[in-house]
Amino acid sequence: VDVTDLIDLKAYPIHDIEAHAAQALVEKCRSDLDQRALCTLEDFCPPLAVNAMAAEIERSMTVAYRAVHLRTPYSWRYNLDYPDGHPRRALHLNRYRYLLYDQFGKKSLISRLYEWPPLTEFVRRVLGFECLYPTADPYLSVVVNIMGADDELAWHFDTNDGVVSLMLQVADEGGHFEYAPYIRDEVDENYPGVQDLFDGRSPLADQPPINPGTFVLFKGRRSCHRVTPIAKSDRPRVNILYSYDERSGMVFSEASQQEKTQPSSGANIGLRSPENPLSPDWPSKVTDEGWGGAVD
Repeated sequence: VDVTDLIDLKAYPIHDIEAHAAQALVEKCRSDLDQRALCTLEDFCPPLAVNAMAAEIERSMTVAYRAVHLRTPYSWRYNLDYPDGHPRRALHLNRYRYLLYDQFGKKSLISRLYEWPPLTEFVRRVLGFECLYPTADPYLSVVVNIMGADDELAWHFDTNDGVVSLMLQVADEGGHFEYAPYIRDEVDENYPGVQDLFDGRSPLADQPPINPGTFVLFKGRRSCHRVTPIAKSDRPRVNILYSYDERSGMVFSEASQQEKTQPSSGANIGLRSPENPLSPDWPSKVTDEGWGGAVD
Protein backbone atom coordinates (compact mmCIF):
# COMPACT_ATOMS: atom_id res chain seq x y z
CA VAL A 1 0.00 0.00 0.00
CA ASP A 2 1.37 3.40 -0.97
CA VAL A 3 1.08 6.15 1.63
CA THR A 4 -0.89 8.26 -0.84
CA ASP A 5 -3.61 5.59 -0.72
CA LEU A 6 -4.16 6.34 2.97
CA ILE A 7 -5.66 9.80 2.29
CA ASP A 8 -8.47 10.89 -0.02
CA LEU A 9 -6.26 13.27 -2.00
CA LYS A 10 -9.08 14.25 -4.33
CA ALA A 11 -11.03 15.73 -1.45
CA TYR A 12 -7.93 16.82 0.51
CA PRO A 13 -5.09 17.55 -1.98
CA ILE A 14 -2.41 18.13 0.63
CA HIS A 15 0.23 16.51 -1.60
CA ASP A 16 0.08 19.64 -3.81
CA ILE A 17 0.06 22.22 -1.04
CA GLU A 18 0.63 25.23 -3.32
CA ALA A 19 -2.45 24.44 -5.42
CA HIS A 20 -5.49 26.67 -5.01
CA ALA A 21 -7.62 23.84 -3.59
CA ALA A 22 -5.02 23.01 -0.95
CA GLN A 23 -4.59 26.67 0.00
CA ALA A 24 -8.37 27.00 0.38
CA LEU A 25 -8.37 23.91 2.61
CA VAL A 26 -5.66 25.37 4.83
CA GLU A 27 -7.58 28.63 5.17
CA LYS A 28 -10.80 26.82 6.04
CA CYS A 29 -9.01 24.78 8.69
CA ARG A 30 -7.47 27.89 10.21
CA SER A 31 -10.85 29.61 10.23
CA ASP A 32 -12.48 26.64 11.95
CA LEU A 33 -9.78 26.64 14.63
CA ASP A 34 -10.15 30.37 15.20
CA GLN A 35 -13.92 30.20 15.48
CA ARG A 36 -14.53 26.95 17.35
CA ALA A 37 -11.08 25.60 18.32
CA LEU A 38 -11.74 22.47 16.26
CA CYS A 39 -11.20 21.40 12.66
CA THR A 40 -12.59 18.04 11.56
CA LEU A 41 -11.82 16.63 8.11
CA GLU A 42 -14.44 13.95 7.51
CA ASP A 43 -13.36 10.90 5.46
CA PHE A 44 -9.78 12.17 5.33
CA CYS A 45 -8.76 8.51 5.28
CA PRO A 46 -10.94 6.22 3.13
CA PRO A 47 -12.53 3.09 4.64
CA LEU A 48 -9.93 0.66 3.27
CA ALA A 49 -7.11 2.68 4.86
CA VAL A 50 -9.01 2.98 8.15
CA ASN A 51 -9.62 -0.77 8.25
CA ALA A 52 -5.97 -1.55 7.44
CA MET A 53 -4.66 0.70 10.24
CA ALA A 54 -7.26 -0.65 12.65
CA ALA A 55 -6.02 -4.16 11.85
CA GLU A 56 -2.46 -3.11 12.76
CA ILE A 57 -3.73 -1.95 16.13
CA GLU A 58 -5.81 -5.08 16.67
CA ARG A 59 -2.67 -7.21 16.32
CA SER A 60 -1.01 -5.28 19.16
CA MET A 61 -3.96 -5.11 21.58
CA THR A 62 -2.53 -7.78 23.88
CA VAL A 63 0.50 -5.61 24.72
CA ALA A 64 -1.40 -2.35 25.30
CA TYR A 65 -0.68 -0.38 28.47
CA ARG A 66 -3.48 0.35 30.95
CA ALA A 67 -4.03 3.69 32.68
CA VAL A 68 -6.41 4.18 35.61
CA HIS A 69 -6.00 7.31 37.70
CA LEU A 70 -7.57 10.59 38.75
CA ARG A 71 -6.32 13.83 37.23
CA THR A 72 -6.74 17.56 37.60
CA PRO A 73 -7.85 19.60 34.58
CA TYR A 74 -4.94 21.95 35.38
CA SER A 75 -2.02 19.53 35.47
CA TRP A 76 0.64 22.14 34.63
CA ARG A 77 -0.22 24.32 37.64
CA TYR A 78 0.06 24.32 41.43
CA ASN A 79 -3.51 23.86 42.65
CA LEU A 80 -3.26 23.07 46.36
CA ASP A 81 -3.79 26.68 47.48
CA TYR A 82 -7.37 26.58 46.19
CA PRO A 83 -10.23 25.40 48.44
CA ASP A 84 -12.06 22.11 48.10
CA GLY A 85 -14.88 22.43 45.60
CA HIS A 86 -12.96 24.83 43.35
CA PRO A 87 -12.36 23.73 39.73
CA ARG A 88 -8.60 23.86 40.37
CA ARG A 89 -9.02 21.12 43.00
CA ALA A 90 -11.30 18.94 40.88
CA LEU A 91 -10.16 15.40 40.08
CA HIS A 92 -11.74 13.39 37.26
CA LEU A 93 -11.28 9.78 36.25
CA ASN A 94 -8.99 8.60 33.45
CA ARG A 95 -9.41 4.98 32.40
CA TYR A 96 -8.20 3.63 29.05
CA ARG A 97 -5.58 1.52 27.26
CA TYR A 98 -2.93 2.77 24.87
CA LEU A 99 -0.14 1.71 22.53
CA LEU A 100 3.15 3.56 22.03
CA TYR A 101 5.23 4.23 18.92
CA ASP A 102 7.78 1.49 19.59
CA GLN A 103 4.98 -1.07 19.42
CA PHE A 104 4.55 -0.41 15.70
CA GLY A 105 7.13 -1.12 13.04
CA LYS A 106 8.56 1.65 10.89
CA LYS A 107 6.87 0.02 7.91
CA SER A 108 3.44 0.10 9.52
CA LEU A 109 0.81 2.24 7.80
CA ILE A 110 0.37 4.23 11.01
CA SER A 111 4.08 5.13 11.06
CA ARG A 112 4.32 5.83 7.34
CA LEU A 113 1.38 8.23 7.41
CA TYR A 114 2.82 10.06 10.41
CA GLU A 115 6.23 10.46 8.76
CA TRP A 116 4.88 11.49 5.34
CA PRO A 117 6.30 15.00 4.70
CA PRO A 118 3.20 16.42 2.93
CA LEU A 119 1.09 15.67 6.02
CA THR A 120 3.58 17.46 8.27
CA GLU A 121 3.66 20.44 5.92
CA PHE A 122 -0.13 20.62 5.88
CA VAL A 123 -0.27 20.57 9.70
CA ARG A 124 2.47 23.21 9.86
CA ARG A 125 0.56 25.58 7.61
CA VAL A 126 -2.73 25.12 9.42
CA LEU A 127 -1.18 25.70 12.84
CA GLY A 128 0.99 28.56 11.61
CA PHE A 129 4.46 27.38 12.66
CA GLU A 130 7.59 28.49 10.81
CA CYS A 131 9.05 24.99 11.14
CA LEU A 132 7.46 21.72 12.17
CA TYR A 133 8.77 18.16 12.35
CA PRO A 134 7.54 14.77 13.52
CA THR A 135 9.15 14.16 16.89
CA ALA A 136 11.94 11.59 17.17
CA ASP A 137 10.75 10.06 20.42
CA PRO A 138 10.85 6.25 20.33
CA TYR A 139 7.74 5.98 22.52
CA LEU A 140 5.65 9.15 22.39
CA SER A 141 5.80 10.25 18.76
CA VAL A 142 2.59 8.32 18.16
CA VAL A 143 0.17 7.14 20.83
CA VAL A 144 -2.98 5.15 20.13
CA ASN A 145 -5.73 5.53 22.73
CA ILE A 146 -8.00 2.49 23.04
CA MET A 147 -11.20 2.76 25.06
CA GLY A 148 -13.68 0.02 25.88
CA ALA A 149 -16.67 -0.37 28.19
CA ASP A 150 -16.50 1.87 31.30
CA ASP A 151 -13.45 3.74 29.99
CA GLU A 152 -13.33 7.55 29.86
CA LEU A 153 -10.93 10.48 29.57
CA ALA A 154 -11.14 13.17 32.22
CA TRP A 155 -11.97 16.83 31.71
CA HIS A 156 -8.71 18.71 31.08
CA PHE A 157 -6.95 21.53 29.31
CA ASP A 158 -3.92 20.79 27.13
CA THR A 159 -0.58 22.42 27.90
CA ASN A 160 -0.43 24.06 24.48
CA ASP A 161 -2.48 24.46 21.32
CA GLY A 162 -2.45 22.07 18.40
CA VAL A 163 -3.58 18.49 19.03
CA VAL A 164 -3.42 16.35 15.87
CA SER A 165 -5.36 13.09 15.78
CA LEU A 166 -6.99 10.54 13.52
CA MET A 167 -10.14 8.68 14.55
CA LEU A 168 -10.12 5.04 13.48
CA GLN A 169 -13.01 3.50 15.36
CA VAL A 170 -15.92 4.69 17.52
CA ALA A 171 -17.76 2.96 20.34
CA ASP A 172 -21.32 1.72 20.03
CA GLU A 173 -22.48 3.76 23.04
CA GLY A 174 -20.72 6.75 24.59
CA GLY A 175 -17.09 7.68 24.02
CA HIS A 176 -18.00 11.07 22.58
CA PHE A 177 -15.50 13.91 22.36
CA GLU A 178 -17.03 16.76 24.37
CA TYR A 179 -15.54 20.22 24.69
CA ALA A 180 -16.18 23.87 25.54
CA PRO A 181 -14.41 26.04 22.94
CA TYR A 182 -12.33 28.84 24.39
CA ILE A 183 -14.02 28.64 27.79
CA ARG A 184 -11.07 30.45 29.35
CA ASP A 185 -8.49 32.95 28.11
CA GLU A 186 -5.18 34.38 29.27
CA VAL A 187 -6.91 37.12 31.31
CA ASP A 188 -10.12 35.50 32.56
CA GLU A 189 -9.97 31.91 33.81
CA ASN A 190 -13.79 31.82 33.98
CA TYR A 191 -13.85 29.41 36.90
CA PRO A 192 -17.67 29.65 37.31
CA GLY A 193 -18.08 28.66 33.66
CA VAL A 194 -15.65 25.77 34.05
CA GLN A 195 -17.55 24.54 37.12
CA ASP A 196 -20.80 24.70 35.15
CA LEU A 197 -19.12 22.53 32.52
CA PHE A 198 -18.14 19.94 35.12
CA ASP A 199 -21.70 20.02 36.48
CA GLY A 200 -23.23 19.40 33.06
CA ARG A 201 -24.93 22.77 32.63
CA SER A 202 -22.57 24.77 30.40
CA PRO A 203 -24.12 26.36 27.29
CA LEU A 204 -20.70 26.06 25.62
CA ALA A 205 -20.56 22.26 25.83
CA ASP A 206 -20.60 20.55 22.45
CA GLN A 207 -20.25 16.95 21.23
CA PRO A 208 -19.38 17.22 17.53
CA PRO A 209 -19.60 13.98 15.56
CA ILE A 210 -16.17 12.52 14.83
CA ASN A 211 -16.48 9.42 12.68
CA PRO A 212 -13.87 6.85 11.59
CA GLY A 213 -11.46 8.32 9.06
CA THR A 214 -11.77 11.87 10.43
CA PHE A 215 -8.53 13.86 10.78
CA VAL A 216 -8.76 16.34 13.65
CA LEU A 217 -6.85 19.46 14.63
CA PHE A 218 -7.78 20.98 17.98
CA LYS A 219 -6.81 23.92 20.18
CA GLY A 220 -7.19 22.57 23.68
CA ARG A 221 -5.14 24.98 25.80
CA ARG A 222 -8.16 27.20 26.43
CA SER A 223 -10.85 24.67 25.50
CA CYS A 224 -11.65 22.19 28.26
CA HIS A 225 -12.45 18.75 26.88
CA ARG A 226 -12.98 15.09 27.68
CA VAL A 227 -14.14 11.78 26.21
CA THR A 228 -17.44 10.70 27.76
CA PRO A 229 -17.74 7.30 29.47
CA ILE A 230 -18.28 4.33 27.19
CA ALA A 231 -21.34 2.31 28.16
CA LYS A 232 -21.54 -0.88 26.13
CA SER A 233 -19.59 -1.58 22.99
CA ASP A 234 -18.61 -4.62 20.97
CA ARG A 235 -15.58 -2.74 19.69
CA PRO A 236 -13.30 -0.15 21.30
CA ARG A 237 -12.96 3.51 20.47
CA VAL A 238 -9.56 3.91 18.76
CA ASN A 239 -7.90 7.28 18.25
CA ILE A 240 -4.36 7.92 16.93
CA LEU A 241 -2.43 10.92 18.32
CA TYR A 242 0.46 12.38 16.35
CA SER A 243 3.16 14.51 17.98
CA TYR A 244 5.13 17.31 16.30
CA ASP A 245 7.66 19.90 17.39
CA GLU A 246 9.28 23.05 16.03
CA ARG A 247 12.67 21.43 16.64
CA SER A 248 14.01 18.64 14.47
CA GLY A 249 14.89 15.49 16.41
CA MET A 250 12.91 16.43 19.52
CA VAL A 251 12.71 13.69 22.16
CA PHE A 252 10.58 13.95 25.29
CA SER A 253 12.16 13.98 28.73
CA GLU A 254 12.75 10.72 30.56
CA ALA A 255 10.04 11.70 33.04
CA SER A 256 7.55 12.19 30.23
CA GLN A 257 8.45 8.83 28.74
CA GLN A 258 8.14 7.06 32.08
CA GLU A 259 4.70 8.57 32.62
CA LYS A 260 3.54 6.43 29.70
CA THR A 261 5.91 3.44 29.81
CA GLN A 262 5.50 3.00 33.59
CA PRO A 263 1.91 4.14 34.25
CA SER A 264 1.02 4.91 37.86
CA SER A 265 -2.34 4.75 39.60
CA GLY A 266 -1.49 7.82 41.68
CA ALA A 267 -3.62 10.92 41.18
CA ASN A 268 -2.22 13.71 39.02
CA ILE A 269 -2.96 16.79 41.12
CA GLY A 270 -0.65 19.14 39.22
CA LEU A 271 2.54 20.70 40.52
CA ARG A 272 3.61 19.58 43.98
CA SER A 273 5.45 22.81 44.72
CA PRO A 274 4.55 26.43 43.84
CA GLU A 275 8.17 27.57 43.92
CA ASN A 276 9.95 25.21 41.55
CA PRO A 277 8.09 24.40 38.32
CA LEU A 278 11.14 22.54 37.01
CA SER A 279 11.28 20.14 39.94
CA PRO A 280 11.03 16.37 39.34
CA ASP A 281 7.32 16.71 40.11
CA TRP A 282 6.79 19.00 37.12
CA PRO A 283 4.22 17.15 34.98
CA SER A 284 5.17 16.18 31.48
CA LYS A 285 3.58 17.77 28.45
CA VAL A 286 2.02 14.44 27.64
CA THR A 287 -1.76 14.57 27.89
CA ASP A 288 -4.34 11.89 27.39
CA GLU A 289 -6.15 13.06 24.28
CA GLY A 290 -3.22 14.62 22.48
CA TRP A 291 0.20 16.02 23.17
CA GLY A 292 3.46 17.08 21.62
CA GLY A 293 6.33 19.52 21.69
CA ALA A 294 4.85 22.18 19.46
CA VAL A 295 1.56 20.43 19.02
CA ASP A 296 -0.08 19.19 22.20
